[in-house]
Amino acid sequence: MALSSHETPWTPFRLPRARRCVLKGGNGHDYDLALSIPDQPPPPGGYPLMVVLDGPALFATAAETERRLSLRPEVTGVTPTVVLGVGPADVDLYDMAQRHRDFTPGPPVSDGDQGPHKTGGGGDFLKVLADQVLPLAAAAAPVDPARRLLLGHSLAGYFTLLTLAERPGLFAAHAALSPSIWWDPGRLEHGLSALKPGAARVLLAVGQKEQVEATDDPRRAARRMVDATRDLHRTLGAVLGPDAVRLAVLEDEDHASVVAGGLTRALRLLGFRPNAGEGGLRKPT
Repeated sequence: MALSSHETPWTPFRLPRARRCVLKGGNGHDYDLALSIPDQPPPPGGYPLMVVLDGPALFATAAETERRLSLRPEVTGVTPTVVLGVGPADVDLYDMAQRHRDFTPGPPVSDGDQGPHKTGGGGDFLKVLADQVLPLAAAAAPVDPARRLLLGHSLAGYFTLLTLAERPGLFAAHAALSPSIWWDPGRLEHGLSALKPGAARVLLAVGQKEQVEATDDPRRAARRMVDATRDLHRTLGAVLGPDAVRLAVLEDEDHASVVAGGLTRALRLLGFRPNAGEGGLRKPT
């Protein structure tokens, strides 16, 4: 006999393939790690690995995007990939104090952007990623160290680019979605300009609606989100090579909605193998 609507039992919904743990970081802070491992067997060199910052907010979306699209990699360009979310423990979406601490090398260049939170812990957090998070991922699943991608949105996108500038080679690819380039563009550009051609593959994505007129919001207008991202695309293309840097200006998307389209494009960056010709591109496996 079927239950009536008010008698139907509800149970917690669990994300397929996902597991989690809490890591005590060497910087003195706890981090929630969420991991999704493909059902398909790994290729000979191991799975690609996508590390997603702001894990509590973005991991589930990233893991389900990968799970759905990797069913037909020959069509979607998304190969089966391990997805690892990293973020503060016991947080539903975002912890602004943690973001300002972990994703910045110091205060913003404009005093008006400082806010109430401490900054400057980016170097310590990068050490946690390199020395603790990546080894944990490698111990949990067969991953290919030559096919690792770091993805960040907004201030985490700035950190993603800063990681490329200050630790080239730690990740083979970087996806910066609506990166907060305005935080300290001089430091970022100085580091990126020293990179060598072919040092990494980069995706820059920004929502077409992010750039506003000064009459609408002078502070946001000064950040020139679309124009600044286009400028960075040209700068990085000249350094890394034009085939190594992709730009996506997503029509009708804003600072929040850019994430969904950016995730798909980021996963496609991992459909390559180093030294496979054509700039490292080959048909996903």
